[in-house]
Amino acid sequence: MTVLIEKIKKNTFLKHVLTLMTGTAIAQALNIIIAPVLSRLYDPGMFGVFAVYASIASICTVFVGLRYEYSIVLPKKREDAANVLFLSIIIVILMTTFTTCTLLLVQDYLKIIFKVNIKPLIWWIPFSVLFLGIYNCLNYWSTRNKNYKRLSISQVFRSVSVVSTQLTGGLAKVGSSGLVAGQAIGNTIATIVLGFQIWKDDRKILINSFQKKKIKKLARSYKEFPLYSAPQALVNSISQNAAPFILAAYFSPVIVGYYALSLRLLQLPLNIIGESIRQVFYQRAAEIHNSGVRLYRYLNKSTMFLAVIAFVPTLVIFIYAPQLFSLVLGSVWFEAGEYARWMMLWLAFGFMNRPAFAVAQVLGLQKLLLYYETTLLVTRVGGLFYGAYYLSPLGTIILYSVLGTLFNLLLIIGIIFLSNRITTKLN
Repeated sequence: MTVLIEKIKKNTFLKHVLTLMTGTAIAQALNIIIAPVLSRLYDPGMFGVFAVYASIASICTVFVGLRYEYSIVLPKKREDAANVLFLSIIIVILMTTFTTCTLLLVQDYLKIIFKVNIKPLIWWIPFSVLFLGIYNCLNYWSTRNKNYKRLSISQVFRSVSVVSTQLTGGLAKVGSSGLVAGQAIGNTIATIVLGFQIWKDDRKILINSFQKKKIKKLARSYKEFPLYSAPQALVNSISQNAAPFILAAYFSPVIVGYYALSLRLLQLPLNIIGESIRQVFYQRAAEIHNSGVRLYRYLNKSTMFLAVIAFVPTLVIFIYAPQLFSLVLGSVWFEAGEYARWMMLWLAFGFMNRPAFAVAQVLGLQKLLLYYETTLLVTRVGGLFYGAYYLSPLGTIILYSVLGTLFNLLLIIGIIFLSNRITTKLN
């Protein structure tokens, strides 16, 4: 045991992952523990309305910073990174204003399109988008500086806020509003906590670094992020969130609720490890690439590590998901378990492709990712419409999940090949 602890201390990558994973594990554990309670306080239809709301908010959030937040990790000079941080936050504020105006124009049409009334919840979206967008900027500033403890603390505060608000809303029988308020308040609290820590520790470097001319220059230097990465992220988000929209339009909020809760519960444990590794890997990959060392072996090793971790949980969920969902959440959620077993395949390969995505960003392959995401979107949306017309809800989810699995596998193989080819040329 002592030898293992010493190895962890010497392995900085593993040490940073475990630091970040500790907060993530606590945060996700709270969500997992409370899930059986929430599944009895909110019915599948309420989860369905929340899923449609969350999908709209998620799509708005991914491009609210035009992905400039990803470039915070890349500059060699810390003062340049600070100015990219300022740039990202300014863009978040401007894009949130644009999002709010857009929502005002289309809010009356959302119920007609999706057959779900989210108009009473619409004002929570700009609120969530603003704070989550700023949080993402602060997140990558902390990632660049390897301050993963800050992120762990903020994640715990987020989860406690989400859980307590959603539990209170369920007991008060306020319907889907309780789920929505929990998510929005959790994002706000996490942003305030992380922002306070950064201001306390880094305000000197931030104040001294601020330069309008440099912000403009860096905006041009990292223009590939808004030009290619932002559209790629938007297309990816639409692809990931298309299912709730189409299921709501062609089936019912109950079916959306089955899908949404399955996705939520499957993603929670995967994110404990996956998100922690992705953030640390991204920072480390940028560092390695800047030093001129080849990324190929580092990518291979990390991908195989995630594949080993995902194998057993994926097998268990695929075989026993309906029985587990019925036992833990209640018999009304048995059908959600049927969805979960197929969704787990897609999510497992999505879990494995996180290093590949990070390496693609570091190597400047944003344009390729945009093409990939566009093809994936067209294919998966086409699959959903095909399923809506010719298949059952379960058959639609199976087709959607299989397509996601195949594309994730293709991405992993493609980026491994390209990373070897590109880094070989550079060296």
